Amino acid sequence: MLNTFVKRGMQLAGAVALAGWVGFASAEADLNKDASAELQGLLSSFNSLSAEFEQVSVAGDSRRTEQSRGELVVAKPDRFSWLAKEPFPQQIISDGEYIWIYDPDLEQATRKKADQQNAGVPALILNGQVDELRETYKIRLIHEEGDNKLFELLPKSDQEIFTRVRLLFTEGVIAELQLEDSLGQRSSVQFFEQQLNPVISESQFRFDVPEGTDVMYDHGAENGIDGAN
Repeated sequence: MLNTFVKRGMQLAGAVALAGWVGFASAEADLNKDASAELQGLLSSFNSLSAEFEQVSVAGDSRRTEQSRGELVVAKPDRFSWLAKEPFPQQIISDGEYIWIYDPDLEQATRKKADQQNAGVPALILNGQVDELRETYKIRLIHEEGDNKLFELLPKSDQEIFTRVRLLFTEGVIAELQLEDSLGQRSSVQFFEQQLNPVISESQFRFDVPEGTDVMYDHGAENGIDGAN
């Protein structure tokens, strides 16, 4: 959301939460014996989602920080559009069959199969695929106060890319997604202006390769580099 949804400049993932939650979350007891069912209920409350986002990523040495802003659109079960506008434009689009990653500054696009492995943890979360998440992560509700609920996902093995994933819901709507990977990078994506079940045009999930763009096909039979006409 590294998996395809996070690699290549997204590094899905506010600085306030990164600093504040690390302290108390590790000390919180598990507040729900079946947190996965509650998480499933929250993520099942919508079939489509649109939001603005602000992403902050901090390197393992805590000295390098990256920030980006943009828009997100999701249509279950497998379509999404992640459009980073600042400071560097980038598009990540899934039409359900393929995932496209487009970097306008580099005039380069990469196409991958839109399977579970390539979609990755953030996409599984936003698409509400909790059963798939449970196969590789333990899900806990670690903090609940007022209209806020904080979930934590910890990997069942050391083979997973992410060593910790946190989800904050406010008034039943996802407000923040945090990820920490095996290299120590911490990322947070805060969502604003969320809309549940908006009407979304199919065109938002279609990627047309701009003229002059180099296209790289990833995995199996899609290996190679072509130039767009």
